[in-house]
Amino acid sequence: MFKEKLDSYGKHVKFKARIVAQGFSQVPGLDFTEMFLSVARFMMLQIFLALTAFLNLELHQVDVVGAYLQGDLDEEIYMKVSDGLAKKYGSDQKFWRLRKALYGLKQAGRQWKKCLHQVMTKLGFTRAMANDCLYILWKHGKIVLMVLIYIDDMAIAGKEIPRIILFKQNLSKNFKIMDLGEMKFILGIQIT
Repeated sequence: MFKEKLDSYGKHVKFKARIVAQGFSQVPGLDFTEMFLSVARFMMLQIFLALTAFLNLELHQVDVVGAYLQGDLDEEIYMKVSDGLAKKYGSDQKFWRLRKALYGLKQAGRQWKKCLHQVMTKLGFTRAMANDCLYILWKHGKIVLMVLIYIDDMAIAGKEIPRIILFKQNLSKNFKIMDLGEMKFILGIQIT
């Protein structure tokens, strides 16, 4: 699959190529049992931004590169090797057994969410009861950091820039991230 990556102003940034599984051919109950992913609702984003403004918090953003590729698969899944890849690598194999999730798999979002939750918990965050896309780091009953997840994008809010930077560093030990710095644009909303 080939895709053109655009920035928030619609300008070309780069071309992307990725291997995508044909998830539409998966059979519920046979190839997967459940599917879901972390997508913050627009209303939750609005509440998060309002709370950030009210508490006068700094707002940063990161993007996890290849997020869906992070999750280990629970099921045994095989994928047919495309002719182009078989020729390029001189492979006579007809199928690959997948150990990690791929884009297109029905369970890829669930596996990414599970992997991310493990990392966030390890970093001391708790998931908000009202919304499972919001993680909060508490210290002495006060909010230190809030992180809102939208698939592979994270909005990070906190009082202290060094804490935000430390979180990004800890996150980069677990995932390859693109640090987007101060948030300027998210889901069609321009941040000032």
